[in-house]
Amino acid sequence: MAASDVQYLQIGKIPYAYIEAGDGPLLLLGHSTFSGKEMFASQIEALSPYFRCVAVDWPGHGQTGFDPSGWRVDDVVAAVPKLVEGLGAETAFMAGVSQGAAVFSRVALKHPERIDALINMCAGMTAPPQNQMAPMRALADTLSVEKDPEIRRRAVEDYVPEWHTPNFPERRPDAAAAEIDLVLAHDPKACRLIPEVPGNYDSIVDRLGEISPPTLIVWGLDDPRPKLGSEIAAAIPGAELKEIPEAGHHVNLDAPDETSATILEFLQRQTPGNAALQR
Repeated sequence: MAASDVQYLQIGKIPYAYIEAGDGPLLLLGHSTFSGKEMFASQIEALSPYFRCVAVDWPGHGQTGFDPSGWRVDDVVAAVPKLVEGLGAETAFMAGVSQGAAVFSRVALKHPERIDALINMCAGMTAPPQNQMAPMRALADTLSVEKDPEIRRRAVEDYVPEWHTPNFPERRPDAAAAEIDLVLAHDPKACRLIPEVPGNYDSIVDRLGEISPPTLIVWGLDDPRPKLGSEIAAAIPGAELKEIPEAGHHVNLDAPDETSATILEFLQRQTPGNAALQR
């Protein structure tokens, strides 16, 4: 089922943009830093026959507004329960890539009553190391001030491989081009602010044992931190781990079919009464 046109929910002063498809239990999808809601196109196609899939743009990304003075991860975490309510639900399954899962992991700690299950795709539980933050901030600087479209595109083309297995552009050229377009579409005024959200994450490593919703960790083994997924899974009570070879940080784009199948199988066990899954 194709996703809907862009819709909006006003959360405080910020209009949050989202797309949705499907019926059934709510599955909220959160993207990574500098990406956007459209990165979940393959998951929406695979999962919308069984779930109401809603993919949202985080502040400063895509078509969602932002505070020009900046925002922090806690601001986004506080917005998630309001998003769930605004979508007419009391709870949701929450699946995120990188920043999306970092946000949802903190929702699981602060608002566990709102989350039915957590799916973490390649999100660490601390701020990224300096060797990852430096190029992210450099990209942000370029996108915030550079007017030449060729220079802007080249900067994104040089950065995007950081997210992927080495052969991603050759295997999925259309997806690679679409991802570059997503990054280039962000408001230049927001670009300098965007990296400061992950750059100022508080560590929740010592609190992983408090995460109570059922949890699935999906980890690309070509992620810059290939062992981190297993470490996070070991720290969360009852968490399941799926490691995917030949997939990087954006595991759902490098291995869309395997990622979607893994999520579907996990959610099927969390929703035994979902009639659509029994057909």
